[in-house]
Amino acid sequence: MSEPQFRMMTGDAYLCDRALAEREAQLQAMDPGIERHGLFADELDISSLDVELRACSLFALGRHFVIRKIERNRKGKALAAVLDKPLPEGTFLTLLAGPLKATNAVLKMAKTKLKSGDPDNVMVSVLPTPKGTALQQAARSVLAASGLTLPNTLARTLLMECGDDLMALNSELGKLRSLAGDHPIPEAAARELCFNHTAATVYPFYDQLGSGNLAKALSELEGLREDAGRIVGGIVRHFTRLVMVRLLLDQRRPQSEIASMMGMQDWLCKRLIGQAKRRSFAPLAHALRLGVKLDQRIKQGRIAPDDALMQLILASAGSAI
Repeated sequence: MSEPQFRMMTGDAYLCDRALAEREAQLQAMDPGIERHGLFADELDISSLDVELRACSLFALGRHFVIRKIERNRKGKALAAVLDKPLPEGTFLTLLAGPLKATNAVLKMAKTKLKSGDPDNVMVSVLPTPKGTALQQAARSVLAASGLTLPNTLARTLLMECGDDLMALNSELGKLRSLAGDHPIPEAAARELCFNHTAATVYPFYDQLGSGNLAKALSELEGLREDAGRIVGGIVRHFTRLVMVRLLLDQRRPQSEIASMMGMQDWLCKRLIGQAKRRSFAPLAHALRLGVKLDQRIKQGRIAPDDALMQLILASAGSAI
């Protein structure tokens, strides 16, 4: 069976990934030398994509473009217009998205394309997360496909903690499979490896400090096992971004332009803008200058990292409006 050139899959991340794997196997069987291009919709330059989709490859006859996270693209109509154009022979396009509203521009384009175009060359698949008994059956299938044999107590705990997220379940089983090798899995070790037992990361601390929330920042800091000197360096990098964002906000730059100028993803830009809006430029710049100075003094051995960290935290949180 030949694969359609255009295919869109929306819904459950795990089910979409399985469908993508089957599609890629079919394309590989048709053309072992097919060239794969993996892209994310929230990072796309739409004009460049338009050219790239219709260009010829120098290294392969067939090309497969996989674009994930369609729901995160903020220029839906412009993206839909580019994706709606005919594809050259040998070029295949796969779009992946989470659950989408019927009003989504790319989904509407795909459904219109399906109705009005060649039905053998277009496919739209909606793969919602199973519910109830169907979800339990799907989870058991994921467990069976992993090739692992788990104690019943551990299997039940794993299924409960992953909830209805089949992708999370598959990821956890992958970690357990790496741990097991050809040997039985120690239950205590498997429980420690489970995702909800992983060590806290430093990023929530940076976000709370960036928002000027001293109490929450200290609460996040309490559970960290990072070196104090490394945390100081991280604060300097975080506040460097906040100063840049605050400066651009003062120039009335829109979010899309700020993200483009700073070379960051939309979700990260939105988060930093939320923090920078709680600040004024001068106190932010003062905290950044202090951070650079303290970082230098740590490296010169002139101040203990723990002392520098607390001094910088108090100064950084105090710069909130």
